Amino acid sequence: MKQWVNNMHTLSMILTAVGITTIFTAFIYSALKNKQHKMLCNEFLEQFGYYPDDIAAYENGGALFTFQKDIHFLSALVFKEDSFFVRNINKDLYGFIRSQPKKKTSWIKIKFSLLIFGVFILIADYLIFSIFIKYAH
Repeated sequence: MKQWVNNMHTLSMILTAVGITTIFTAFIYSALKNKQHKMLCNEFLEQFGYYPDDIAAYENGGALFTFQKDIHFLSALVFKEDSFFVRNINKDLYGFIRSQPKKKTSWIKIKFSLLIFGVFILIADYLIFSIFIKYAH
């Protein structure tokens, strides 16, 4: 029993470290890819003559809004045009992002994948730890 407790404790510590590190990596990756974000927005401005309002509102939020400023890009890449999840996205922006080559937009999926993976690991850690606490006593 003591070995099981030690193993669960170690697993929980490792999952916590991996989850937090992955989320920090997502933020760092996002900061490193800010140039690509600006490039897409500037190309949109050149093509359509205006800057996407939804994105501009989040750009000045710094690290706190680093994922919100690209959520419309991700939604356009992941969901079909008639999907419930893209109903409020500017149609010009949707078409623009969908028409971009994958190499220009792959960073968006990587950024959100890192974040989602980190959150998933922390949730799994919480569930494992909760089960561990319940059955360890």
